[in-house]
Amino acid sequence: MPIKPENRARYPANWKQIRERILKRAGNCCEQCRVANGDMIVRGIDKDAGTFQRFEGEGEVYAADDGRLLGHCKASEYCGNKWTRVVLTIAHLDHVPEHCEDDNLKALCQRCHLAYDAEHHRANAQATRRARKAIGDLFAA
Repeated sequence: MPIKPENRARYPANWKQIRERILKRAGNCCEQCRVANGDMIVRGIDKDAGTFQRFEGEGEVYAADDGRLLGHCKASEYCGNKWTRVVLTIAHLDHVPEHCEDDNLKALCQRCHLAYDAEHHRANAQATRRARKAIGDLFAA
């Protein structure tokens, strides 16, 4: 996930080195679904929902939740949407950017990171909506 400008100062000066260390520990793969950083993949939809297929390879289909090999499928028969390049991100498991110990950090692909943060994002969105509504109430005539 890109670092929001308002949070940039919360990250340590050596964040790039920390990121590289975590990626190396993870073997440059998502620590949840095992997809490799930089891979071109297509995520399954409809009958193939919950899976992904790599552009390289022999048509292997993997489980999106843990990366286990499910079987093989011709690309022309795989029900996917669009090809995308995987970019690994570093997740703070406690959602605190200042807490950069290795046991609090995990290399995750975009999908796994968003899934991990879903509840946190929901709570933040709810708080933002509530704050906007409260400000509106202050200025109502």
